[in-house]
Amino acid sequence: MLLSIVLELRSERAGSLPTYLGRAAHSQALSFIAKTDGALAQAIHDGQDGSSAKPITCSSLLDMPPGAQDVRLAAGQVCAVRITTLSDAVGHALIAGLEDRLKKEEPLAWPLRGHPFTVTAALCNPALSRWSGSETYAELAQRHQLAPRPAAKVRLEFISPTAFKSHEVQNPLPLPGLVFGNLVERWNAFCPAELQLDPALRQYSEEAVVVSSFHLDSQVLPQKGSTVMIGAVGRVTYTALGGDRYWFAALQMLADYAFYSGVGMKTTMGMGQCRRVDPDAS
Repeated sequence: MLLSIVLELRSERAGSLPTYLGRAAHSQALSFIAKTDGALAQAIHDGQDGSSAKPITCSSLLDMPPGAQDVRLAAGQVCAVRITTLSDAVGHALIAGLEDRLKKEEPLAWPLRGHPFTVTAALCNPALSRWSGSETYAELAQRHQLAPRPAAKVRLEFISPTAFKSHEVQNPLPLPGLVFGNLVERWNAFCPAELQLDPALRQYSEEAVVVSSFHLDSQVLPQKGSTVMIGAVGRVTYTALGGDRYWFAALQMLADYAFYSGVGMKTTMGMGQCRRVDPDAS
């Protein structure tokens, strides 16, 4: 199950919070899942599947001013966070918990960094929120496998700082091999066995896919202590210069998958939030 749920949150008092709340959102999401399935929440936290990829991503507050150091909130102000899941177990646990709690009369608290929020709605419909939706791996794969002429060009928009670990260093540039190599690893980590992609897609994206246009800015992401990370935000268009229908369809499928999976490092904590956009739009 691929799931993207947007939680609308009402601020219960005035206050100020850091712009980047991904770590707090991840902690709150795990605490919430633990109430439905404690063992699953612990497995996600510990990474017990042996993979560096985890089956959940969490955003900071959505649609905040880019580059702002903090966010000032008024009492009663409505904002939102986004949680995505990449596996059936995590998706079902999140849905079950939300359905159970939202049916009760008492409000569902969703504190972030000690600031009190209340969940006013849980959206999983792109008609209600462009950052929400759901589908299965099979539905996503079939949509692109049956496409008569997969395009050789795709554009991705990175809406939160995105960076990659490459050769033991951090690289903030969303190069084709880093982006699509990361996506194929995530896909193969969580999809059904019969839908596995050829791992050679990483090599293909390094050798045959180029950046044909881009508009990127760098953003500083504060970490624990006094450390920071540098990530890229903006849009990049990728074009395949060679290959056949299989490779083109795989690139297009992974571009849609990025909406759920995120891209690069620390996607569980708000980094690498990503979506496909029209490659011909200005």
